[in-house]
Amino acid sequence: MDYSPGLRGVVAGETSISTVGREGTSLRYRGYDAVELTKNQTYEDVVSLIIDDSLDGTTFKNYYKSHFVDMFNNEFLNSVLTEIKNKMHPMDVLKVITSLVGEYEGKSRLDATARLSAVNCYVISVINNAVSTNFVDEYVVASSLLKDNASTEKIEALDDILILYAEHGFNASTFATRVTASTRSDLTSSIISGIGTLKGELHGGANEKAVKMITQFSTVDQAKDGVLNLLSQKQKIMGFGHGVYKIQDPRSPIVKSWVEKLSVTDDAINRFNIAKEIDRLMDSEKKLFPNVDFYGGLLLYELGFDIDLFTPIFVAGRIAGWSAHYFEQHDQDILIRPAAKYIGPSER
Repeated sequence: MDYSPGLRGVVAGETSISTVGREGTSLRYRGYDAVELTKNQTYEDVVSLIIDDSLDGTTFKNYYKSHFVDMFNNEFLNSVLTEIKNKMHPMDVLKVITSLVGEYEGKSRLDATARLSAVNCYVISVINNAVSTNFVDEYVVASSLLKDNASTEKIEALDDILILYAEHGFNASTFATRVTASTRSDLTSSIISGIGTLKGELHGGANEKAVKMITQFSTVDQAKDGVLNLLSQKQKIMGFGHGVYKIQDPRSPIVKSWVEKLSVTDDAINRFNIAKEIDRLMDSEKKLFPNVDFYGGLLLYELGFDIDLFTPIFVAGRIAGWSAHYFEQHDQDILIRPAAKYIGPSER
C-alpha cells in the first residue's frame, strides 16, 4: 500500500458538494462558480445551495433570524458567554458555546445548519461588541456580525468573503468533520471537530499572521526590505501559495478588490500599498500567488474586526460546508479508518 504524507493526493471519499482547483484555478459549489455567486447571490443563498441545492436563501434567513434571537434572549447562555469571553481565545469560546447549546434535530437539515450558524455568529457579535437583532434583510448573516451603523458596502464585502469561505472540499477541518460524522456522531460534535481543527495555524490562522506582517511595516520601502530579509533567511511568508490551486486562488482577486474599495483613509491606503508590494515581491522572488488569506485578513481588518476574530469569521462562513459534508458522510454511512505505516522498532 502506497504511503502519502498528510494524505496528499489521496482520494479519501466521494462528494457532490464542491470541486476545488480544477485546471489549476476554480472553485465550484454544486457546479456553480463561487466567484460568480458573489456577484448575484448572498451568503444565505449559497448556504441553501450547499445544503439543499437551492439558490433561494429565504428559508435559511428565517431560520437564522429565529435562532439568533433565541440566543439573544437566552439568559443562561449569555451569562456563560459573559463569564468566559474575556478569559479564553474566541475559538475556544466558540467551542464552549457550541457544546453548550447541544444537539438539535430541527425541522430540516437547513434549520439545523442555521442554528449552528446563528450560535457561532452570535458569539462573534458579542465579542465584537456588535450584538443586535436589527438585521439587514438582504444580508442577514453579514449584518448580524457588524455594528448597526455599518455601511452597505462593508456588509456586502463581508457577505462576499463569507461566500468564499463557505466550502472548500476535503480540507483539514472538513475532513475532521467527516471523520467525526463517519462514526455516526451528531452534527454539533462534528462541527466542534471542525472548529478545533481550524484553530491550528497551518489551516485557519494564516490570515492573522498575514495582517500582523503587513501592519508591522510603516512604509512600502520598509516592507520591501523586510520581506527580502525574511526570504533570505528562508522564512515562510504566510498567505501565499496553495496546496490545491496551481495557477491562482480564484477567491483572492475578489477580496483584494474589496480591500481597495474600503481603503479610503491614509492609513488604510498605506496598508494596501504595503500589501501590494509584498504581493509583487512574492511573485518576482518566489513565483507564488496570494491565497484568500493574504488579502482576506486585510479585508477583515478594514471591516473593523480584531485580529483574534479572523479565524472565528472563517468559522462563520465554513459552517455551511462543514454541515453539508456532515450530512453527506452521514448518508454514505462509511467509517473512515485509514491504515498507518509503522516506523517503530521491530519485535523485541
